[in-house]
Amino acid sequence: MNGVWIGRFFLVLVVVVLIFGFSPISRQLLKTVNGSFAPTPYSSLALSTPGDAATGVPAGLAVAIQLSNDTGHTNTYHWTAQENGALISRGEQTLGNGKSINLSVPTLGAVAGTLRIVLQDTHVFITVPILTSGP
Repeated sequence: MNGVWIGRFFLVLVVVVLIFGFSPISRQLLKTVNGSFAPTPYSSLALSTPGDAATGVPAGLAVAIQLSNDTGHTNTYHWTAQENGALISRGEQTLGNGKSINLSVPTLGAVAGTLRIVLQDTHVFITVPILTSGP
């Protein structure tokens, strides 16, 4: 009979320690993640045809990209396409939260090299090789 009471006592003691022991840890974890374990809001930019990153796109043809908004609100994106610091094209797109859109980035005026497409005021960018156009 005493063994049963001792077992129950230790069980209650373990539960109390877990409740009080993890409360400060839980508070610290919530403070670390700004009070939420929700995913971090983000914007993304990707090539619509991932193989273009390896094979490249001929100069003069548009680069197909996909823009996604998961920031929690509608956002107006401004993008630029540059090659060796020279502006090749630019555009603007307003996109609701949770939405994605396919865009065509013109490459007229580009030469063989690397095109960098950047979402302004973010650290989001992609690069794609530009190939010489036709013979």
